[in-house]
Amino acid sequence: MEIDKKGYTLSDLESILDRYVTLMQSKYGSDFYIKPEGVIDNILTSAGAMEMFLQNRIAYLCKQFDPNTADSEYQDALYERVGLKRIAATATSFTKAITGTPNFTGEAGSITIQNSLTGYEFVNSQPYTIDETGSANLTFKANVDGAIIVNPTDKFEIVEAPAGVSGIAEGEAYGITTGRDEESDAEFRKRFKSIKTTNAKATRNANLINLSKYVDNNKFLKIIDGKTDSSFAPGEIQIIAKHNTTDEIFARAIFETVVDGLEYIGNTTVIVKDDSDEDVEIKFEKAAEPEIYISANLKLKNGFYPNNVFNNVRQSILNYIQNRVFGLQSSIYATEFIVPILETGGVEAVLDISVKKDRDFVESISLKRNEVPAFSEDRIILIAE
Repeated sequence: MEIDKKGYTLSDLESILDRYVTLMQSKYGSDFYIKPEGVIDNILTSAGAMEMFLQNRIAYLCKQFDPNTADSEYQDALYERVGLKRIAATATSFTKAITGTPNFTGEAGSITIQNSLTGYEFVNSQPYTIDETGSANLTFKANVDGAIIVNPTDKFEIVEAPAGVSGIAEGEAYGITTGRDEESDAEFRKRFKSIKTTNAKATRNANLINLSKYVDNNKFLKIIDGKTDSSFAPGEIQIIAKHNTTDEIFARAIFETVVDGLEYIGNTTVIVKDDSDEDVEIKFEKAAEPEIYISANLKLKNGFYPNNVFNNVRQSILNYIQNRVFGLQSSIYATEFIVPILETGGVEAVLDISVKKDRDFVESISLKRNEVPAFSEDRIILIAE
């Protein structure tokens, strides 16, 4: 099997055996060749057949893990990762009046009628009550899925019905909804490509969705353009992110997601290759991560050792930060850390608390839109009275 950037090429048995012969000749001499009756020869032939089997399995898995070629349940699993589900089969339905005994009630599925022309059968999908005039409008659904055609003027006859139902009223069928077969692999793939292309060339929100898998939380991603910031010139765009991958992979994702012809603004530049092997410069703003300090003066309960309590308090604060998720352009209020501190055993009161980004401890901090706060245990400063 030959594998390169364009894909793979399967080997045939003859080329595999030729390679084996070359290897064996280096061990047994240049006069070695595969003979039908030799033990080693039979082993090599079996090994070649096994290698072909493994290559075919690899080729099959390559196909199924590529969204452009996957089919069946593999296609479902891949597309669901981007929120796309196969359209299920549906049954044709319509509304038609029946006649019968006034005030008679029946259950869903108790009446079966048949199209006199096509022979398809339909069952009432809901419970019903025949009114005082002796009729009721019922919704009937085909008992098989698929594109079964029903025309308003089609004639129907009763196949099975309870005693209180006497017939089918004159008048056209209405509210006709033609069913469909389950979306085929080819239809599903076409819709995937269409949505992928639309998303890639569509709105800011679509771009956010497409890039969201490259950040640990959507709060770590922003897309700024003229619609969100009037200082941006037409065609300018800034993608700000604290991404969870390499700069190269993130830049490639931007290239494959965002519409062509825009001017990127950012502090990080990566060159990617387009389909013609030409260089394309992608810029994005890698989020700054200023260090945040938290300082608290605590009153401890009697009988608790400060070091033990401080360790637990730091962990409570870090757990709160992890669940709270401070993203880009966050506002950080010192008082919001009081709750996790008071929930820690051994703490009686929080006498004072403040936060610091730059020089001084303050009550609150407002980050810039390209900043994500960086917290750590060693920057949580605690004292006790």
